[in-house]
Amino acid sequence: MEIYLSTLDRKNIFKFPFIESKNVSFSSSLNTETFENSLGKELTLVGEEKLRTISINSFFPHKRYRWMPFLSFLAPECLAFLTKYRKATLKVTVISSETTFSYPCVIKDFTWKKKANKDIDYSITIEEYVNR
Repeated sequence: MEIYLSTLDRKNIFKFPFIESKNVSFSSSLNTETFENSLGKELTLVGEEKLRTISINSFFPHKRYRWMPFLSFLAPECLAFLTKYRKATLKVTVISSETTFSYPCVIKDFTWKKKANKDIDYSITIEEYVNR
């Protein structure tokens, strides 16, 4: 699986350097409301879809490991991109053997910590951006 973030004009593109499918989750829920009618029965109203989210838990490497693609971003470059575009509207693109999709997004949450070996563990939530 490959996941990219880019500026909307595609001038700056960031590829997450190492992602295992088991550490990525996708969410797309519905707005619903349940209430009780005058006969005591519960009814559920289904509304529109909520914003889609992608959650990733992985690490940014501090050096080029031999099992990684040669042109992978290293930890300083990863942090620089995510810090610079933290408040920007980006485009996320997911490419996997099952599906490929892309949509505008924002970085909703981003936490990281440096490990003893200088790699950086991180958790990021990317949320769909809709302004209409």
